[in-house]
Amino acid sequence: MSAKSSKPSSKRDTHRAALQPLLLAALDSPGLLSPNEFMMARYSLNPRHLRVHLLDPDIAALEDYVIDHSQLPGRRANLEMATAFADEVNAFCNSPSNSLRRSYVAMEWLLWVLMNRHPPEQFGSDPDSPLQMPQFCGAVAFGEWAAAFQQIEAGVMMMFTLAKSPLWRIREAVAMGLQRMLARKWDPTIHRLRRAALDIGPEEWRALVAGIAEPDLLTEQDHALAALDLHYAALSYLRRLPEKSRKTDRVRTLRQALGYTVSVTVAAAPEAGFPLMRAWLAWDDPDVRWVIRENLKKKRLSPWADEVANLSRM
Repeated sequence: MSAKSSKPSSKRDTHRAALQPLLLAALDSPGLLSPNEFMMARYSLNPRHLRVHLLDPDIAALEDYVIDHSQLPGRRANLEMATAFADEVNAFCNSPSNSLRRSYVAMEWLLWVLMNRHPPEQFGSDPDSPLQMPQFCGAVAFGEWAAAFQQIEAGVMMMFTLAKSPLWRIREAVAMGLQRMLARKWDPTIHRLRRAALDIGPEEWRALVAGIAEPDLLTEQDHALAALDLHYAALSYLRRLPEKSRKTDRVRTLRQALGYTVSVTVAAAPEAGFPLMRAWLAWDDPDVRWVIRENLKKKRLSPWADEVANLSRM
């Protein structure tokens, strides 16, 4: 899922124009709380706290807009709107006319509220519920906030937390958020992802490979090689897992993602990618073989038909 589009979108511009005043009003709302205060208000028995802080009309208006324009339930969520929201957050955070109190502090609080006010349990983890859209938009936009203020550690931690969501759309939003961070701040983000890769589980691995497998991010050779390196680590992780754990939904979700992300990285650096695919096949691991087989079917590898044919015979 691409973090950006090469074509200007009139729909996106329309959403940006509508979202901007709602975003500004929410940032200036007296009901905007820090994460700790928000959680205290949520579980407070004082009805005034509930009314003032959890039913804040300015924040609710912003939430209502993204929920009403979510295009859910439906086959496809409104990605143009989510992109427009993230673009507005990027513009606000990088504007020198905005104080740090609003762009750094208030924006982080607001995004946190959007990502936590409607947890999946609230709507039965329905994958088509429009109530997930504030969290979706917040996740993508949090990548912009993290990049704007060099909060790469916080950004990666937030993405990996949301990567455990039971909702597949939120997991896609996490990949988009990571792509925003990589697009703005490649070096510190890739450095933090490499460190994280030493001790993460299948959900985080899935977010990592899905996030980095974006062609627009891999046009530079060192970027493509870094993506291949992380895929080597991801497949090594999969290979080391005991057979029992491979049957869990968490690992199957990772394997499914690797079933297309490998081909994206190989297409970006074929001279290194195809020899790596041969090496991975030599591991003689059934799940790794499945991953390679699925990627060889992808049309993006069709310019290297001879290499694909040789690997297919293997």
